Amino acid sequence: MGKLDLRVRDLNSGVSSLVSFDSEEAATAWLVARPKFIEVLGVATLELDHETSMRLKGSLRPLDPEEKLLERRLDAAIQAVTREREEEKMRHEREASDAHRVALRGADPNRLMEVHWTFNAEMTLTDLADERPISQEVKDAVIAWVRERDEWVKDRGQVVGDAKVTVWPGPIPASDGGERVKRGTFIPVTAAAPPDAKKD
Repeated sequence: MGKLDLRVRDLNSGVSSLVSFDSEEAATAWLVARPKFIEVLGVATLELDHETSMRLKGSLRPLDPEEKLLERRLDAAIQAVTREREEEKMRHEREASDAHRVALRGADPNRLMEVHWTFNAEMTLTDLADERPISQEVKDAVIAWVRERDEWVKDRGQVVGDAKVTVWPGPIPASDGGERVKRGTFIPVTAAAPPDAKKD
């Protein structure tokens, strides 16, 4: 066996590091006499077998009451910082989402919209911040697009199960040749058996 590395943490500073040993015997001797205020987090040597790892764990001098108190304080401080960062991240995300929603309210109402269609739910806009209604004209265009794709896959016993279709909700640019649907993607699924299909 080559070098044996242990992950440790200084309970006073919270700094983690590695300590290396040339043999299991050297690591065991160090663990038995573990330095004060140094917590052993685990074995860092990936190829170490389970039996050796368990022997090392069994030789570790446990934390004394003073060390356990420092460990609890350190873990509590880390958790507090983690919560603060997560709350800050969520606040930034909410602010960005609100700003995006406000910006969309002032955008061109006739801009392209991406509609999410599924076989078992109402159509929705993929951008949840987009508050424009989905007109019947748009719905009809999406359904027609989906039904055309149904024809593409029916020979494989499939139908469209999920689709995202980008549509012009208002006037269609002349460059698009009167086509309300600009583009789309879909995911096929196995078609349901017809109600009158014979059972085996």
